[in-house]
Amino acid sequence: MPGSVGATDPAERYELSSGQEALWMFEQLAPGTAAYHVPLAFRLRGALRPELLREALTLVVRRQEVLRTAFREDDGEPYQLVLPPAEAELPLSGTTDGAELAAALHREARAPFDLAAGRPFRLRLFRLGPQDHVLSLVMHHIATDGWSLRLFTDELSAGYAALLAGKDPAAVLPELPVPYRRYARWQRECFRGAELEELLAHWEEELRDVPAVDLAAGRPRPRRPSFAADRLVVRLDPELHRALTQLARAARVSLFPLLGAAFAVALTERTGRPDTAFATLLAGRGEPELEPLIGYFVNMVVLRADLADDPAFVELAARLNAAGLRAIDHEVPFGTVVRRLAPARRPGRNPLAQVTLQLRTGGSAPGRPELPGVVCEDVDLYPGQHAFDATVTFIEDGPDFLLSIEYSTEAFDAPWAAALADRLRGLLRAAVDRPGARVSRLLAAVARPPHEPDQGAS
Repeated sequence: MPGSVGATDPAERYELSSGQEALWMFEQLAPGTAAYHVPLAFRLRGALRPELLREALTLVVRRQEVLRTAFREDDGEPYQLVLPPAEAELPLSGTTDGAELAAALHREARAPFDLAAGRPFRLRLFRLGPQDHVLSLVMHHIATDGWSLRLFTDELSAGYAALLAGKDPAAVLPELPVPYRRYARWQRECFRGAELEELLAHWEEELRDVPAVDLAAGRPRPRRPSFAADRLVVRLDPELHRALTQLARAARVSLFPLLGAAFAVALTERTGRPDTAFATLLAGRGEPELEPLIGYFVNMVVLRADLADDPAFVELAARLNAAGLRAIDHEVPFGTVVRRLAPARRPGRNPLAQVTLQLRTGGSAPGRPELPGVVCEDVDLYPGQHAFDATVTFIEDGPDFLLSIEYSTEAFDAPWAAALADRLRGLLRAAVDRPGARVSRLLAAVARPPHEPDQGAS
């Protein structure tokens, strides 16, 4: 980051980053919701040393200031305050019953955070047997993103391994040169003046009269949303993944625009509108100093796709690829874009986009602890709340290629999610077979499943 940012004092109050402010405001409007909780759980089999794990956690919290940051307000204005390092807590609970464990993990995932207390995460260890434990990790999004989750588990593992070997953990977990609060200040100072006006002018043009994509058109919604949600995860054919990767290489685009093209076609098919849009996330770590920091850096952008001229599938992917590059070149905090465009707002609904698309791979995917003498496995855990109508996530996980659909149960149901997954899979297969075909021909080649509703939920 530019050196002009200047020094910072942990005792000072600092503004929140733009993304943190949006999450803080959401928390004020919907207190107690788990829509922005990020829960993970891991089965740990082996000679685990809980006291060393707690000591390693203390080291990570000392190193990463955002994990001991309080989010408070003064006369309605939020600020962040870094608290002094302290001994970390790692409660240990005993349980042997699978149903009891599942209920306990769910409670951990849903329990509200007191952001003003300065602990935007919690860990708890469940002991199933002498060499059998489950580690629950829940973080509030205000202090993390996908990249940060991997950093957290990597640093926890490195600290534990050093302590177990009797080595100085400072050698593997040295102090960071830049704290998150410095990034938040830099972001505020960076986006202002003539440069900001130029960036916002781009988004005013890019999103002029952007359509509101409502996949649940006609279905009544509660006046006060509960954000209740469910998730469908399906395993896609590895051969489809290989074929898409080859097609992306041939079309000179990344994998994401190909997935985005199929998503845009599915959205247009369901809304009947050729002009459609969806949101996605940028990593927001353009400076190398930010790469080792835990914190909330991701930034939402809205990508638009117009299918009115019935483009070839690869042409649609190329357009989305270009839109993504423009978004990176003109990146502005999403909240700043929203304030400039001032779209009509409805309680409990995100502005500009209610459907999102993500590709999770490599550093953007959460990791798992690697502890000497311990075998670690993921435990599937879903908190049952989500802030958007629908989020479609493609996941590259080693040899596996997965499709996850999170959906609001106030707007959709399980058959709707299954139908969307089938449609996306069918469109991608058709695109691999006939990449030069126009969208209308691809749609004709992919038969609509007989159980698929036209829109919303049946």
